[in-house]
Parts: sequence; structure tokens; C-alpha cells
Amino acid sequence: MYSTSFIYIFFATQLFAEVAANPTPSLETFSNHTTSSFIDEELPKISACLWHDDWEEITGNLLKYELAGILSIHSLKGAHEVIGLTELRSVLGFAPSVPWTHRKNWTEVEIAAASTIEEYYEMKEPDGDEYGLDNKYVHEKNLPPAIKFLDKRFPTIRIIYREYLQEKFDSLQRSIDREGVDFMIGEYILNRERVGKAVDNVRHLTIDCVMKQIKAELYNQRLKL
Repeated sequence: MYSTSFIYIFFATQLFAEVAANPTPSLETFSNHTTSSFIDEELPKISACLWHDDWEEITGNLLKYELAGILSIHSLKGAHEVIGLTELRSVLGFAPSVPWTHRKNWTEVEIAAASTIEEYYEMKEPDGDEYGLDNKYVHEKNLPPAIKFLDKRFPTIRIIYREYLQEKFDSLQRSIDREGVDFMIGEYILNRERVGKAVDNVRHLTIDCVMKQIKAELYNQRLKL
């Protein structure tokens, strides 16, 4: 039906525009950083063409696929970012993240006055493209089902974050201090870009699936004329 094809076209346009607006670095960006062979082997395996049931599951089955597809493309990116931050906090020995509504953009003076290392981290914790105060697409409540989906479909995402961050933390060989927090945040961001590239690959594959479906529907409609 033409209405369905329109939804597919709109979804594909949204996905393509979002991916194009946020290009991920090439692997050459990380040539000066040590990564385990496990990560190098597992990242290419994060690959799939997501379809109707997947889109609905990513939204917690709150929306049917025609609308779920639009929300899911943004939720997936925020979900892997939150998985990474959860693992970063775990490696550092800090409590789980506070809700977005309790966060703010701190000044350098306020950050310098932090009374503990954990408070310093709280103030410095990075937002993501689809996670944090400035994101324009998803509410915090949209992310738990997307995180659950990634943990089920691509469990290596969490393992990659955990292994990489633990390796970097161990390399400090000292108690965590402000310099160590800054170092670990930097390493999280580097690894986030690599994982983000893999997640974007899933979204590119999904574009291909959507476009093939559009072509098939249009072809079938022409046959009926």
C-alpha cells in the first residue's frame, strides 16, 4: 500500500540523515591505541538487518513498527552509550548513573570544587549524541528496552566496553584520582566511537532492508495496475 511505502521512505530518510549527520571515525583514528584481539574480532560481528519485530522490541513494544522504526534508530545509539557509561562506572567503583533530570552543565569552577573523586566524575561524565541533557530525540525512559535489546542481540557490546575499560583502568596501576578519571573518560569516548561505528553498520544494513522492501512493494503495486 502507498501509505506503508510512504512510512518506509520516511523512516529510511530519517535514518540516512541521522547517520550522515553523525559520521563515525575510521579505524585509523585508533591506530595509536592498544585494543585486545577479542575486540578486533568481535566488532565486525555486530551486524544484522533489523525489521518490524526488532523495531517494536527496541521501543518496549509500546509502538507498532511503522512508528517504532523511527524511534528505534535513535534509541539504539543512546543505548550503547549508556551501556558504556554503566561499565565505566562499574570499573571505577562508582554508583549507577543519576537520572538526566538531576544532571546539569557544570562550570569549570564548580568542577574544580568537587569534594570527592566520584563527585568530580559525576560532573565530568560525558553526554552522548542520543544520551544526556541536550539530546533531541529520546526520553530517558525510552532507553531501558533498547539496552535490553542490545544485551540480548549483541551481548558482546557490553563485554567489549567492560574488557577495554578494565584493561585501561588496570594500566593506571594506582588509586583513581582526577587525572585518572580524565584518562578513563577519554578512553571511554575512544571505545564509544568504535562501538558506535559497529552500531551504525547495523543501521546502514537496516536502510538496505527498508529500501529493498520499498522497491518490492512498488513493483508489486505496478503489477496490479
